[in-house]
Amino acid sequence: MGSHFDDLPIMEAIDVELLNPEPTCTSSFDFACREGPLSTVEDCVTSKLRTPAFLHRGLLIAIRAGHVEAVQFLLSHGAPIARHTPELVLRASPRQQIEIFELFLKHGWTPNNPGFYGAVILPRVIDNIPLLSWFLAHGADPNLGPQKDFRDRLGASDTESCVALETASARGSLEAVQMLLDAGARIQNGTPLHCAAGACPPGANPHAGRVIPSKGFDADRIPIMSLLVEKGADVNEKTQSQHMVPQYAIVHAVMAGAMERVKWLIAHGADPYLKGAFGSAVNYASFWGAEMTQVIEEALSLKKTSLTIAS
Repeated sequence: MGSHFDDLPIMEAIDVELLNPEPTCTSSFDFACREGPLSTVEDCVTSKLRTPAFLHRGLLIAIRAGHVEAVQFLLSHGAPIARHTPELVLRASPRQQIEIFELFLKHGWTPNNPGFYGAVILPRVIDNIPLLSWFLAHGADPNLGPQKDFRDRLGASDTESCVALETASARGSLEAVQMLLDAGARIQNGTPLHCAAGACPPGANPHAGRVIPSKGFDADRIPIMSLLVEKGADVNEKTQSQHMVPQYAIVHAVMAGAMERVKWLIAHGADPYLKGAFGSAVNYASFWGAEMTQVIEEALSLKKTSLTIAS
């Protein structure tokens, strides 16, 4: 297991102590990086040759404090942007994040630079539409993501990832999902429909107990599910995985206690009798309770009636 910044060189013995992702201010240089004056930062940096670890420590302090002038000065004087550094920009004030990322761009970083095991920042910003828009406008590839097998800590990204789209489908807005699709996110790289169907309220875990979402939370994912199906997602797609997973979107929805999503899926052709590793939606509904079983039965009856009328 490596450290947060083991991609930075160790030039002096003290550097090991400087590679802390949450440095506390202990010197005049630290305090100046946090709150100024900039002249003190300038004096400390130019008074002697400084190691990358020293400059990077100051950079982290300045980023967290939103001291943009200090960030700019440190970058221009050799402060490195390590694999983990961009992630820490998200701890800065939202109104300063884009400004700091703009500075990163000027010093060789791009939104597609890989973090450890190839992870990229894009999935982390799907809840922030202005920042998501900025990333996509500056070339962020929605099909990049972490290596599935975590084979190389300092390696490249997976180029057929669906992490960004799956994350947005599970907890982002319809606008975020649409933006990713417009930017070329490929649905076939993963199972974003399953992620939307199985979205649970914060803190809820269907493997630890019964999930009972509000009707509003339940229905909130349906416009996203509709968009994904419109763009080619298959309501009966079976997830292929070496792990034990529900495999079908409708089973995910039943496990999430999402009655409105279950109704919608059946109305759009989902088969509740298809069996995956967790059984079928009908099987799982029997564990959930009579109400979910009734929802499935009524949805199937309504679907049958509508097909009869149509024929």
